[in-house]
Amino acid sequence: MDTDAIETPRAPLFRSAARRRRRRLLGSLAAAGLLSACGTQTSSGVAAVPDEATSRPSGLTVTPDTAAPTAPAVCPDSGVLLRAAEANAAMGLREQQIELVNCGRRVYTVNGHPSVQVLDADLEPLEVTVGHGASGIATVDGFETATGPVRLKPGERAVMRLLWRNLVTDTTRPAADGRYLRIAPNGDGRDAQTVPDHVDLGTTGKLGVSAWARPAPDRPAPDRPGADRPDAGS
Repeated sequence: MDTDAIETPRAPLFRSAARRRRRRLLGSLAAAGLLSACGTQTSSGVAAVPDEATSRPSGLTVTPDTAAPTAPAVCPDSGVLLRAAEANAAMGLREQQIELVNCGRRVYTVNGHPSVQVLDADLEPLEVTVGHGASGIATVDGFETATGPVRLKPGERAVMRLLWRNLVTDTTRPAADGRYLRIAPNGDGRDAQTVPDHVDLGTTGKLGVSAWARPAPDRPAPDRPGADRPDAGS
């Protein structure tokens, strides 16, 4: 039997199959590369963004807040980005700062109280009474400090605060455990964003919201012990 007559026609078939496998592999790698290079949008509407640097407007640097949880880093079409800082907790009382950054190219103005809605892990609204100020929750000095509109140039920030108690006072109702906040900066529903956040309201069902204000200036650390006292050096 002539073995060459049997083996010769098989070689092109194997090479063709190998080429098809290589093409499929290269196609899969290319698709994976495209997916990793672009920001994606989940079905819930919360953006998942791989790289903040690739999505900033040219010439604008937004300094990240190291205390903020993971949040969309891409600048939305509205030109503003919302993010939540870590909540301060004491004896069941929670106070948290929400920051708005003008990441766009135009002036953006916020005025008064934002619209805030607490959502669960499935992005469904929870039964929460949202009020202006700290009334009915606690007495907190300086919680409501804003007196008018805050005009933000590109790169500038505004802050507002949330206040709530983590208490279980009614065992007949489930505790409200918020995992997201739906925030419209000016309370009119426009430019709303969904911000990842943990708002553990217990069964109190109340959330206090302050008006927008400019961030308090950071107090510089003294150069030496006693340098910040009025009588230092006397």
